Amino acid sequence: MKKITSLIMILLLTAGMAALTGCGSQTEDPGPPPSNVINPDNSDDGGTDDNTQDGNSVGDYEGNVLENAVSVRIGRDGRKEWSVNMYDNSAAATMLNYLSGSALLFPTYTYDEKQGFVAQSVRGTYTRDGETAIADVKAGELYLFSGGQLRLYFKDMEGVNITATPVGYYTDTEGLAEAVQDAYESNMGDIWGVDVYFWITKTTN
Repeated sequence: MKKITSLIMILLLTAGMAALTGCGSQTEDPGPPPSNVINPDNSDDGGTDDNTQDGNSVGDYEGNVLENAVSVRIGRDGRKEWSVNMYDNSAAATMLNYLSGSALLFPTYTYDEKQGFVAQSVRGTYTRDGETAIADVKAGELYLFSGGQLRLYFKDMEGVNITATPVGYYTDTEGLAEAVQDAYESNMGDIWGVDVYFWITKTTN
């Protein structure tokens, strides 16, 4: 009787582990997002807003651009490398300060199909000096809002009438909306509640 009870317990444990790990043996459980991933729980950890280079005024984003500052892959299994230009202002500098030459997994927890953006709170202390009123946005543009929310707009949107700090833009937007939407759909049911994952690599010093 004791052996039968032990066998039943082993079978139940095996079934439980199979349920936790899912049916697909080819896909590994990603585990929790790494601690060095930009995370809203650590929004007050490190980072300053005085990283702007000499001679560049905060908010002067139209003329001063760090070309190909960041490389991005969209989706946890994304293969295409998207190049991002960053504006040479203090908000962008603070964000770049957290990145490295190694790809970091960046989770976004807000996907808004109607408004055409994905968003996440990011680390750092930011002033609002670089904010500007923006009526319309273009696909591929990145904006920092008060409270540290970073948004990537993956669609052209008219009449958004936002107040935010422009921090960068994707240099190529062909297929961007589709890539974000596909990543969102493929990530439904993520165990960490992430809407869309991005892999981000800093490519400039």
